[in-house]
Amino acid sequence: MKEDTFNSFKSKKGIKVTFEELHIRHINLLFDIKNKKLNNWFFKMAIINTLDDLKIFLNNLKKNKNKCIIAVSGNEIIGYLNIFPLNKKETCLKISKPKLINNNCSLTEKQLTLGLIKKSISITDIKTSSWIINADINNFDLISTSRELGFQPLGEIILWDGYDMNKYTKRNPQSFELINEFKDINKENILKIVNFIRSNQSPLIRNILDFDQHDIFKRNNSKSGALIYENSVLCTILKDINYQNEEIYTLTISRYWDNRLNSILQEFLKRFFAKSPISKLKTYKENIQLNTFLEECKLKEKHQEIILIRNTILRNETKQVNKINQSLESIFKKLNPQGNPYPSPSPLKSK
Repeated sequence: MKEDTFNSFKSKKGIKVTFEELHIRHINLLFDIKNKKLNNWFFKMAIINTLDDLKIFLNNLKKNKNKCIIAVSGNEIIGYLNIFPLNKKETCLKISKPKLINNNCSLTEKQLTLGLIKKSISITDIKTSSWIINADINNFDLISTSRELGFQPLGEIILWDGYDMNKYTKRNPQSFELINEFKDINKENILKIVNFIRSNQSPLIRNILDFDQHDIFKRNNSKSGALIYENSVLCTILKDINYQNEEIYTLTISRYWDNRLNSILQEFLKRFFAKSPISKLKTYKENIQLNTFLEECKLKEKHQEIILIRNTILRNETKQVNKINQSLESIFKKLNPQGNPYPSPSPLKSK
């Protein structure tokens, strides 16, 4: 039986009757009711039902914490972006890449981008201490605009495509047996997996992202899990919620590379891309061994991105007495003195 049959009924005369909860939207139906007592009760129930639905909507909205920022010119939306938390504590917010729909106003593209991001970081609550933007490596306008608003480079990431991997690599029977140690993430192994991920993040990234068990479960789906061999976690793969409308997964490998695991990891990746060929893997550029291994497995680099961070805690601490007055940028220069310079802020130009 179709669901519609529970919500509507057609009489023998062909008149359709629908069954709905009484809401404020039905107020026009109440004007014709002459019974004052019944009418008052109807109004009361309409308000109660509407408020109940609104309460459910607001509760779900609070969980998502999604906000959309728009740029308006006249009666037309000409640009937008959205912001959302990356952790349960809501201390770290992701700002999506600004999208420009149409630009018929006097502002330049860079000015519109600046305005959207500036508005995004001005409306957050006291919990927020960090904002993150991912910019394509060649998007100099977005990088320099973000830098102008106090964002600093946190690192670089690579997105990998494994669509053709299974065409070029042969299956290893021994590894095929060991790969059965790939486990779903559950309550029994979650603590071990959280500790593994946190121990293989840089201290700065670990403190900014501030993940806990709830955040790992949020990134868990049918394609996620951990390769656990002899009670040790070898690697994890989790849905990356930085990318809301894309199938991108973060691959985390132990910092201490063991070449004996190569064939096992290769089989693991082949299984993953056989199950989800349109997905992409995300790695940090600084993990040279892992990236070299992925190239040897015939994965193709799709593109690179820069992670830009604006952190109020670090900014405030550097202003306090007896604190080392170092910016995030100076810290990264010491960690990677030979790295390429990131675009610095440039003055806005009128159109």
